[in-house]
Amino acid sequence: MKRVLFLLFFISAFASAWAVQKSTYVFAERDTCNLKMDVYMPDDTLTSHPCVFFVFGGGFKMGERDTPSAVTYMENIAKAGMVGIAIDYRLGLKGVESTSLIELAKLMENAVNVGVEDAYAAVNYAVEHASQLKINPNQIVLSGSSAGAIISLQCDYYLQNGHELSKVLPNGFKFGGIVPFSGAIAAFNGKVKYQQQPAPTLFMHGTKDKLVVYNKLMVFGKGMFGSNALAKQFKKNGWPYQFIRFTNFGHEIAVMGYKEHADAVIDFVNRFVIGKAPIQIDMNWAEEGIEKPLMDIDPAGLYGKNDVQLSVSPEVLERIR
Repeated sequence: MKRVLFLLFFISAFASAWAVQKSTYVFAERDTCNLKMDVYMPDDTLTSHPCVFFVFGGGFKMGERDTPSAVTYMENIAKAGMVGIAIDYRLGLKGVESTSLIELAKLMENAVNVGVEDAYAAVNYAVEHASQLKINPNQIVLSGSSAGAIISLQCDYYLQNGHELSKVLPNGFKFGGIVPFSGAIAAFNGKVKYQQQPAPTLFMHGTKDKLVVYNKLMVFGKGMFGSNALAKQFKKNGWPYQFIRFTNFGHEIAVMGYKEHADAVIDFVNRFVIGKAPIQIDMNWAEEGIEKPLMDIDPAGLYGKNDVQLSVSPEVLERIR
């Protein structure tokens, strides 16, 4: 009987340690919608945790905060003893079809800034409600996928450069870290140049990504500076960062990054955010048989009149959705 009771106690304790509490809050009211966040909290007695935000992807024209893969990612974060927060943001390119490159660049600038404004509002809400949400405002990590990765990088870039949008954040606020899954910084006025040291960053990017460039692309004085271009700046200046280069992969890392490598995010938070490791790590991730991207999206086709169609095997589809 004693053995049975001990087993039941062990099972109960183990289940409790892995339990996750989910709550939803409205963090901002806009003219077109109310923006919500899903908060995934570990079921423990601690009153302060590191916090990892997630900003979904979808080309600024589609996407949701609570897809199955995003929910799993946030649950894994919470199970690791951190608070996960998945947020909404307004989709600045929703409904946009074929247009000129110049016009698309203008629309993109607005979409990025709208996304940044909403992400800042979510972070500000979390800081103001830090006690209720049981988070440490000095250990807030902003992670994102594709368009959400651009927003995440842009948020820290604007903050370090004193951009007007960043002034909504509390005085002296700094991100604990940034984790872009296939991200870039949008340069609207020439090259990217940080005025102050950026937050420690975990870059994850496919080396053959054509949608969000791995290196950089400049057109008419505007462009995108991808993970490889940004990592060069971090390395040159001695800023802490980690880079996982997915050899021969493409934009699928925007999803596979958080779906298959949440453990790398958790390790990054423990070492770079909590531990404040002043180090630089650059590594390659390769898989046997991967010689070209698992999905290949034409950047021009993403904003065309027809929906993007992917012709991939069921096995590949399972990895990228």
